Amino acid sequence: MDESKLRPKVVLWWGIGLAIGGLLLAILVPNLSYTLLNMQGGATVDQGLMLLLDVCTRIIMQAIAPLGIALIGASVVMAYVGRLLTPARERVAVADAVADEH
Repeated sequence: MDESKLRPKVVLWWGIGLAIGGLLLAILVPNLSYTLLNMQGGATVDQGLMLLLDVCTRIIMQAIAPLGIALIGASVVMAYVGRLLTPARERVAVADAVADEH
């Protein structure tokens, strides 16, 4: 039977990446968009474009950061449940194998 590649450590790193990415998106994109659009020679900014960019940024921001935080919590639960489901003999054998490697 093939084992799942969905490991708590992988889920944790995806969660951290998405949370940081969502926060950076929320902080940087609006400021960068205003700066880039105002550099076009001082003419008026296309308000429709700014509205579209703002709406898209808000939707993505409100989805990505909470998803990342939920994945961090899910990785903690996955690790906890994984330890509960592992028989005690296997845990001792794994701990001995890890101790032998170091």
